[in-house]
Amino acid sequence: MTEKRKEKIRESAEEIVDSFAEIAEDLPTQEETYYQQDTLNVLRSDGGPTSGKKLEDFRDKFLRVMPDSDEEGNLKVEVAKWTE
Repeated sequence: MTEKRKEKIRESAEEIVDSFAEIAEDLPTQEETYYQQDTLNVLRSDGGPTSGKKLEDFRDKFLRVMPDSDEEGNLKVEVAKWTE
């Protein structure tokens, strides 16, 4: 590529960038707030394990609302038709 051609391309690129910058000056601005949270290892406030009674109550309630279960209480699910 000749120096003359390179210079013409450079001038054209600068013209495009300048016109874009001029147009962008009139664009409305909007202030935004972004929040970042670095919470790792979230623990319960009391730090104690859940009692066996609460776990059993949860399991009973879960089994009542799930679609279907086998004789051993395992959840039965249907495979999505699109995976077949």
